[in-house]
Amino acid sequence: MREKISETYRNTLDIFVRQTDRNLQEINNYLYKMATLDTDVGLLMSSPYGSDNYVLTKVRIQNEINRDIGFYNHLIDTIFLFNESKKSDLIISTSGPYGISQQVLQKNISDIIKSENKLISRNQWLIWKDSILPGEHFAIKTVPVTEGLYVGAIIKMSDIREQLSIQWDDGAIGESGIYKNNGKSLIEPLAGSPPQMTLEQLLVKDEPYRTVTDKTSGQNYMVMSRSSEHADITFNIGIPESNILKGLPYFQKATYFLAFGVILIFAMYLFFIRQIVIKPLQQLIAGMKKISLGMLDMRLKTNETVELVILAKTFNNMAEQIKTLKIGMYEEQLRAQKIELMQLQAQINPHFYMNSLNIIYNFAVLKDYEPVKQMSLHLADYFRFIMRVNRDLISLEEELKHVANYIEIQKLRFPSKLVCEFDLPPESKELMLPALSVQPFIENAVIHGFVNRKQTFRIKVAGSIFAAHEKKYLLLTIEDNGTGFPEGILPGLNGAGPLPQADTSRLGVQNVIQRMNLRYCGEVKISFSNATKGGAVVELLLPLQ
Repeated sequence: MREKISETYRNTLDIFVRQTDRNLQEINNYLYKMATLDTDVGLLMSSPYGSDNYVLTKVRIQNEINRDIGFYNHLIDTIFLFNESKKSDLIISTSGPYGISQQVLQKNISDIIKSENKLISRNQWLIWKDSILPGEHFAIKTVPVTEGLYVGAIIKMSDIREQLSIQWDDGAIGESGIYKNNGKSLIEPLAGSPPQMTLEQLLVKDEPYRTVTDKTSGQNYMVMSRSSEHADITFNIGIPESNILKGLPYFQKATYFLAFGVILIFAMYLFFIRQIVIKPLQQLIAGMKKISLGMLDMRLKTNETVELVILAKTFNNMAEQIKTLKIGMYEEQLRAQKIELMQLQAQINPHFYMNSLNIIYNFAVLKDYEPVKQMSLHLADYFRFIMRVNRDLISLEEELKHVANYIEIQKLRFPSKLVCEFDLPPESKELMLPALSVQPFIENAVIHGFVNRKQTFRIKVAGSIFAAHEKKYLLLTIEDNGTGFPEGILPGLNGAGPLPQADTSRLGVQNVIQRMNLRYCGEVKISFSNATKGGAVVELLLPLQ
């Protein structure tokens, strides 16, 4: 209803504002023509003040503007010429009291001319106020003819307000007002006494209408505003909402009773449907959610509806079958996982054993029997330990002994060229982890990183314990100063691509990755990278169990 009413009234207001702007523009054109084309106005400055020619010219101008004031009597209040250089001489033609117009101009014309010179647009009308003039506010426009001579016109805001009120202040339709604005903010009402609808400090926005509450009366108004293009004024019309909604209470009451009846019938229907259909369906949905969460002992209760009894029995049978099937599949997965883990664990030993035999063979070929003896003793200790600790998990201290034993074997091959350092906190040595989790990375570093045999090859194993996300983790870092990983191998090691099929020397590394993922269900993180100063870096992040 507001949209329809505002659309009709807004169109009428637009027509009025456009007509007012056209009148202001028409008066602008009249003043410019008078200043530029009227010969008597041009001759006035050429005659000495008080001479016969000066007086005759003033008489002709007076007759001319008296004629023109009658033509523009519906809007213009006063037309005047102001001769600032000729003792502030004034020529006035007015439709109102001559003395009042003369006093207003003599009192304010100098300040008005100064203020008009500050206006951005010369087509703008200046809004001025003087208590001598009825209605106090008026719009004034001056046009310079020559230096010191101006033609101008005065329009009383009360006249514009009267034209506006003819359309709106009729009975209970509404009321109208004209306000002076500063940019987008209304400053004060124009044209005499304050209107009933006080809108000072209201922001003017580009919207069809606004709902405003009058602070004095408490009345709600639907306000529509339009600003003039030729003056800093805004036209407002306000329609009391009590008038707009006057006939609505009867329809509202009828609507309330009708809505109440519909709601009552619908509530009774919903209660019946809920007991027969909705409640059993809610139980079915709740049962399906519990089944999806793994609560396989969930069973539905049956009611008297035949269809729902069949549905409940079918659901219960399905839940029982899922429970049986899931338990069987889970046990089968555990058996398969355990077999795979055992195969991977068993794969480590022959891999390291074959590499060690190659070393012994090389020493035997060189007839260097003392290293062969020492290596045989180290191998015996190593594999004696492997066979003795036939278990899934060993301590980190035991794993580091394996690493130390392996390093001693390699030192026999490269005397004074191989150094292995350990930097771990004492409390970490008792932590449990899968057997042979560190040694394959040490072996991989020696095989692939120790290329420059003239420099000492250093391997450092560091560790730390920290907590994150309410869990504790062990971070192991294995770093060397060798050649590092080839760029083509890193994506495959980090899981972004496959490793070359012919690269069998990395069997131990792949084996560790697979065993870690099986043991920790994917929670372990193993990353491979190259150090900035050269060398390979391997980081193992293990959750502590």
